Amino acid sequence: MNKVLEHIKKHKRNYSIVSAMVAWFVLLLLIATRGSAPYDSAAISFRGTDYVQWYAVFILTGIVFAAILAMEEADLIGVKRDDIYDGLLFAVPLAIVGARLYYVIFDPNGSYDSIWDVLAIRNGGLAIHGAVIVTLVFIIVFTRIKKLSIWKLLDLLAPGFLVGQILGRWGNFMNQEANGIATTRDFLRNTLKLPKFIVDNMYFFDSNVGETNYYHPTFLYEGVWNFFGLILMLVLRRRKGLKSGDLIGVYLIWYGIGRAVIEQFLRTDPLMLGNTDIRINVLNSILLFVGGGIALLVSKRIFLKDLPDYVDTITPRIFK
Repeated sequence: MNKVLEHIKKHKRNYSIVSAMVAWFVLLLLIATRGSAPYDSAAISFRGTDYVQWYAVFILTGIVFAAILAMEEADLIGVKRDDIYDGLLFAVPLAIVGARLYYVIFDPNGSYDSIWDVLAIRNGGLAIHGAVIVTLVFIIVFTRIKKLSIWKLLDLLAPGFLVGQILGRWGNFMNQEANGIATTRDFLRNTLKLPKFIVDNMYFFDSNVGETNYYHPTFLYEGVWNFFGLILMLVLRRRKGLKSGDLIGVYLIWYGIGRAVIEQFLRTDPLMLGNTDIRINVLNSILLFVGGGIALLVSKRIFLKDLPDYVDTITPRIFK
C-alpha cells in the first residue's frame, strides 16, 4: 500500500490530468445522451439549424486531449511545447483535408459534381486513414524545416492518434453511422452487457443494407481495441528495448490489425477500390499500416542502430 501511495504522490500531476480528462469525457457523454434514443446528433442548434455537431465536439476533444498528453511527455524527452503548438496549427487542418479527400476518392456511392460537394464535410464523410497518412507526411516535412528529431515527434504523435480515435468514434455513435452488421438486442444487452443508452442508440435504419435493426457497435469495438493499444504504448515507452521512434511502428501495426479485422467482418459501409470488391481500408490497413509498421521497426534496427532507447531520452521531472 505504501508503494502505491508513493507512486501516486510521485505522479500526482499525471493522475490529476487524466482524471480531469475522464471527468470531462463523462460529462460530455451525459449531456450528449440525455433523454431517450435516438439522440440528437447536433450539440448546438438554433431555430432548427445545426451549428455544431457532436461528431465535431468529440473529435476536437480527442485532439485537445492528445495535445495535452503530448506536451506533458514532451517536457520529459526534450521537445519544446512551442514546436508542438506550431505543428498542431498546420497538422489539424491538413489532417481534416486528408481525411475528406481519402473518403471522396474511395467512396463508391458518392456524387461530387463540384468543389463544394468535395468540401461539404457537414454532410459527412471523413476517413481516418487519410488523416493518418497526411499527418505522417506533414511530420516528415515539419521536422526537416524545424530541424527537430522526427523520431521524438513520432513518439509523441503515436499515442495521440489513439486518443483522438477513441474519442472520435463516439461521434460516429451519435450519428448512428460506421456501424457493423445486424445483431439482436439480446446479444448487445445480455451477452456483451452493454449499457442501455448504447444499445438503444444502435437501433436504426441502415441505408447501406436497407433495413431497420440493431447493429454491432463497431465504434465501441474499435475504441476498446485502441484503448488497449494506448495502454500498451504507455507501458512500453517506460521499458528498455523500445527504441526512439518505435511507438509509431507499434501504432501502425496495432491499429492496422484492429481496423482490418473490424472492417472486413463487420462494417456495412466499406470504401471500395474502384469497381472491385476489394475493401480499400482493409487493403491499406494490411499493406500500409501493418506492413509499414513492421518495415519501420525492422529497418530502424538495421540502418539506425545508434538510436537510443526511448527511456534513455527521458529527463525525469522533479516532483514536490
